[in-house]
Amino acid sequence: MMKPSHIEPDTELCELLKGSITVGTVRGGTQTVAVYSDWERPTNRLPSDFIVIYMNGSPQGVGMDTEYAKGYLMVSLYCKMNNDGSVKKNRVQKILSQFDTIIEQCVTDNYHFEYDVDRFITPTTPNQTSGYSITTLNLKWHTTNNFKSE
Repeated sequence: MMKPSHIEPDTELCELLKGSITVGTVRGGTQTVAVYSDWERPTNRLPSDFIVIYMNGSPQGVGMDTEYAKGYLMVSLYCKMNNDGSVKKNRVQKILSQFDTIIEQCVTDNYHFEYDVDRFITPTTPNQTSGYSITTLNLKWHTTNNFKSE
């Protein structure tokens, strides 16, 4: 039987992305970009770059006796802006390009993810109040054949 409380594609995608997305440092090395699932992002001491995965609408199912659900996610990249308030376009692009090989047609233990081709990206938008630019990727997800909500 399908248990709605066990449908957590945002959490599973978050675990997949943790440690997979990197960004260059000032000294020439790399560091891992922090990834948070829906509502787990802290409100203080945020890193310069981080990703938040949100549910984008309510999941849909076929019936309680069918182990299948589908829906949408938003994967938002937050990137600290330059001191003059401009967007770090090259940095944003380098981070986003890593999604091309990780997310499209990705299958985890319980979910299948792919870009929502009708609206796959929201262009980078600066937020002068927060000091971060935000770029959002839209994904479709559905449970896989081995999804068990027990």
